[in-house]
Amino acid sequence: MDVRLGWEGLEAALAAGEVCCPDCDEPLRRWGYAREREVRMRYGARLIRPRRAYCRRCTATHVLFPAFCVPRRRDCVEVIGSALLAAADGVGHRTIAARLDRPPGTVRGWLRAASRHADALRACGVRWAITLSEPPARSSPWSSPLHPTVDALASAALAWKLRVCDLTNPPWEVAAALTGGGLLNGRPRDPPGY
Repeated sequence: MDVRLGWEGLEAALAAGEVCCPDCDEPLRRWGYAREREVRMRYGARLIRPRRAYCRRCTATHVLFPAFCVPRRRDCVEVIGSALLAAADGVGHRTIAARLDRPPGTVRGWLRAASRHADALRACGVRWAITLSEPPARSSPWSSPLHPTVDALASAALAWKLRVCDLTNPPWEVAAALTGGGLLNGRPRDPPGY
C-alpha cells in the first residue's frame, strides 16, 4: 500500500522511485517545488512549499501535498472534515461556517463538492475498509446524503490505524491520504488490486 502521511516518507519514497504517476503508473521523479502557499489550520495558518514531481512517460507534472492538505483548497483537511461531519449530522452550512469561523460560501462549496462526489468517495472508503479487513460501519438511519460517505471514510481510516498501529496521525489526514487527495475533487484513489 502506498500511503504517505509525512514529508519525510514522501521524500524517501520519491528518491527510491516508489511514488507513481496516478495516470500511467510510471515512477515519478523530483521536479523542484511548487509555489509557497498558506494553509489555514483550525487555529492559525501554516506555510508549506509542496514538492513537484515529473512523469517521464506521460510528461505530466504533479504537485505532491502532505496529508493535512486538500488539493485546490485553502483549508486543512481537519477543518473540511469537521464541516463534512457536521453536515452528515444535518447541520446547515451557515451554522458550520460560524462554528469554524469560515465564510458561508466556502463551507457551502465544500459541502457541494463532497455531495457531488459522495458515491465515488463512499465506494473508495468501502474498498479501503474491505482491503484492510475492517468491515464498513453501519450506522443508524442517515440524516443527510453525506452520512454514508463520512461513515465509509471513517471505517477506512480506522482500519488503516488498526492495521499499522498508527497512534499519531489524525483520522481525517489518514482518510485524505487513503483517497489520494481526492476528498473533494471526485477522483479518489482505490486500494491496490482494484
